[in-house]
Amino acid sequence: SSIQYDYAQGIHINGEFMPILTPTAIRNFNADARLEIDWEDGHHSCYTHEDLRVQCPCADCRGHTPDQAKIINAKEDVRVTHIELVGNYAVRIEFDDGHNTGLYTFTQLRNEIS
Repeated sequence: SSIQYDYAQGIHINGEFMPILTPTAIRNFNADARLEIDWEDGHHSCYTHEDLRVQCPCADCRGHTPDQAKIINAKEDVRVTHIELVGNYAVRIEFDDGHNTGLYTFTQLRNEIS
């Protein structure tokens, strides 16, 4: 399969264009260690802070090639301390372990992070 990202417009999967869906609400619940997102099409997503931290998309965590990727574990107690919108396509999430370099695109949040 062929996937191409155009972060300002959408995603092309096998030649089919899918527009970027944007959040209408983002809510952080530190007591439960979860982040919720409501999407413009009515979909609701819920992510644990641990999943977001372990699946951080930054180059430091993922590497520039697959063999450079780090294994990130033991993050079950991590909490989100700050969420910042980045343009109209992503959020930057800061964690209480000091990590804050990951840009989580709306496409990644909607389709790739569980």
